[in-house]
Amino acid sequence: MKQSRLPAFDVLVNLAKRDPEALERLRRKEIESVITNAPPHLQRRLRGLQFQIDSQIQIHASPLGACIKISEMMHESFTHLRCVLNELTDQQQPPLAIVGNAAPAEVIPLRRDLSAD
Repeated sequence: MKQSRLPAFDVLVNLAKRDPEALERLRRKEIESVITNAPPHLQRRLRGLQFQIDSQIQIHASPLGACIKISEMMHESFTHLRCVLNELTDQQQPPLAIVGNAAPAEVIPLRRDLSAD
């Protein structure tokens, strides 16, 4: 996968201050590079995800609002992934009742029968 070299952080900050349009062009160029260099079977999904991100950027009045919403989207995705992985893990482990070749156990009452004393 082709990896580009981004300018240093300070250069990007300076670009954001003096020429935000140039920073936006760089951002779009880098995003397009990542998508076109991804495996073909992932490109459609990546374009859909980028569409959702771009929509949030347009909807929100401030960059901070867009950042918060995009962060929420990311957390929702990670939560979903965690749930799916937990389900898969749970399905692969046998229930405790059938682990090993254990014979049925005798249940011993915990209460003491006081009338027998």
